Amino acid sequence: MSDGYLIRETAPSNRPTVSQPLIILGTAGNAYDVLDVVEAINAEASSAWDVVGFLDDARPVGGEFLGRPVLGRLAEAGRFGREWFVNAIGSDASYVKRPQIVSSTGLPADRFATLVHPAAGVSSRARVGRGVCVNFGGSVAGGVTLGDQVSIGPGCIVGHDSVVGEYSMLAPGAVVSGFVRIGRACYVGAGAMIRQRLSVGDGALVGMGSVVLRDVESDSTVVGNPARVLRRAQGKGVS
Repeated sequence: MSDGYLIRETAPSNRPTVSQPLIILGTAGNAYDVLDVVEAINAEASSAWDVVGFLDDARPVGGEFLGRPVLGRLAEAGRFGREWFVNAIGSDASYVKRPQIVSSTGLPADRFATLVHPAAGVSSRARVGRGVCVNFGGSVAGGVTLGDQVSIGPGCIVGHDSVVGEYSMLAPGAVVSGFVRIGRACYVGAGAMIRQRLSVGDGALVGMGSVVLRDVESDSTVVGNPARVLRRAQGKGVS
């Protein structure tokens, strides 16, 4: 460990060497992806994770989702003493709320598991934070830093020496070229491409299929090829 990141030369992942209980936050579409990642890890790591259930504020406690129980609300996470957690909540509509969602659990950063699909490629020279999920086919190059709670969707590419800020999400097939800086709690849409050496400010959204050729302001939305501003910043950063 160094500065809260996993340095892959010395610590390939923070998954346990024996089966450990894991709770998923949220029961929307991302939960399917997280379960797929867990099952793929278990197939190669002797059942490293045991998904014991979900926490969700929208489903009845005691109900089921994908054959596993809804154990409680997000704010009840603290009553689980030995479980690990992973956040599956976030979309193009709610990505800026991811810091508050995680904070609402009251859990420290080291209670969140980092999950890397065996069919993803993460360089031994990348730095990967806590609570990160890298899906099938993701490629994370050398010199990359993924902050805490980053979500890398299926088929994403993150080029060398880029930084993806904490809580940010890359949707399936997004391509981030080298030396890019993506801020905190951003969303890069499916199939979007970001040219090398650009900056995407905190809380920004890059629409699906967009081709970004210039810096993106914080809290703004860009769409199209080449990407143009659809919504400008309102003067508020992501807290």
